Amino acid sequence: MKGNERNGALQTIVHGKVGVKLWLLAIPGVDVLRPGICPVCGQAGCPTGGDLGIVGHGLRERQFRGPPGPGQVPRVVLLHIRRFLCKCGAVLAVVPCETIPRRLYTSSAVGWALALFGVQRLSAVEVRRQTSPSRIIGAGGITDWPTLRRWVQAIRAGTLLCGLRTSPSEFTARQAAERAALGLASLGPPPSCEASVATRAFQGAVLAMR
Repeated sequence: MKGNERNGALQTIVHGKVGVKLWLLAIPGVDVLRPGICPVCGQAGCPTGGDLGIVGHGLRERQFRGPPGPGQVPRVVLLHIRRFLCKCGAVLAVVPCETIPRRLYTSSAVGWALALFGVQRLSAVEVRRQTSPSRIIGAGGITDWPTLRRWVQAIRAGTLLCGLRTSPSEFTARQAAERAALGLASLGPPPSCEASVATRAFQGAVLAMR
């Protein structure tokens, strides 16, 4: 959960249990997404025998980027996010489970890219091709993918995804990406499955948002 100021009111992001793919099929209903408690004040969303403590507060559009599944073609999707209003005045934005606050790519896309770069040792350009839906690139994108470098830097700083071990300062960007990808993969399906590390990192990155 992350809080920020929007139009003078404290807005807190709450990760729902529904992912982008299911959200695309239909916007989950108010009762499905209503938070059980307000993360700001602890107010119950739907107290037994009482009035609603958290009520629907409209929709807002949000963009998500990345492949919908491991190895699938990257795309951009626009979803309507449900907002709720607590009696304490906090605005709660309930988002798909793989949402990274203030970033357009899903956590799954980030996990996928880290594994391709750090574990499979693909070039940054090839990682971009398999992760980014954008086909318009700047001069730096011809031989590199600056977005990937920023993700690695953010993981080093502990500001992107949760529960990952920090990397030694002497680690290269590729080594740091490998450590992060392996950490995310450990959250995904068991290693005994046939899924690759990249696939498990894609799936495990959703859990890194909780």
